[in-house]
Amino acid sequence: MPRSTDHESRRKDILAATIELYLNTAQPVSSDNLLKKSKATLSSASVRNVFSELEDVGFLMHPHTSAGRVPTDEGYRFYINVLMKKKELKRQELDFIRKIYELKVNEMDDLLFETSMIISDFTHYASLVYLDSEGRMYSQGMRYILEHPEFKDVGLAHMVLEALERKEELLDLIKRNFPDKTRVYIGKESDCPQMECCSIVVSKYTGRGREEGRLALIGPKRMAYDKVIPLMDYIAEVVAENMERL
Repeated sequence: MPRSTDHESRRKDILAATIELYLNTAQPVSSDNLLKKSKATLSSASVRNVFSELEDVGFLMHPHTSAGRVPTDEGYRFYINVLMKKKELKRQELDFIRKIYELKVNEMDDLLFETSMIISDFTHYASLVYLDSEGRMYSQGMRYILEHPEFKDVGLAHMVLEALERKEELLDLIKRNFPDKTRVYIGKESDCPQMECCSIVVSKYTGRGREEGRLALIGPKRMAYDKVIPLMDYIAEVVAENMERL
C-alpha cells in the first residue's frame, strides 16, 4: 500500500509541475525541462515513465512536432479540481479594484462597463459582463486574444474573435446554472465548437432586488487559473455590493 500511495503522489506532483510549467512557458514540457525547473530528484527516465502513464489516463498529450507534453482538457480539469492551490490577491490589488468602483461607478451602465474593463485589464483576456434582468451586456479585451501564442494561427484567432463578436452561444453558456460561485469551462466543455481552444471562467453575482448577472473571462486554456478564479470571485462580490448602493 505505501508504494502505491507514493507512486500516486508522485504522479500528481509531476502532473501539477508539468501543467504549471506549461502555463508559464507555452512550450511542451520535456522530462529534462521539468527536472531543471522542479525540486524532483527523479531520473529523466522515471519522469518519462510517469509522463507515459499520464498520457494513458488522458491527462497529458504528446504533440507530433515535439518531444514534450502538454495538458489535455481532462488534465486541466483534474488540476483545477484536485491539484491547484488558489492564490490570494494582494492587498494593493484589492484596494485598487475597490477604488475604481468608488471613483467611476455612479449608475448601472458605469458598473457593467467598468467591470468589463477591470476584468480584461487585470487578466489580459477577453471579458463579458451580463445583467439578466435588463438584458444588458458589455464586453472588452478582444484585442488581448491576439497577444497569446495560441492564437498566432490566423484562422484560429479569427474563429474565436467571431464567436466573441456574435456572443449568442457565449451568452447561452454563461447563463447556465451551476452550484458554485465560479465555474470553469475548458475546451469542449463549452459545447461551442469555435471556443474549443479556449477556457471560459464564469462567476455569478446577485444584487439589489435579487437581480442576477454573470461575469465571464475568455482566454486560452493555458490560463493562470490559480489567479483568475479568486479574482473573478472577488470582482463578483464587489459588483454585488455596488449594485446595492446604486
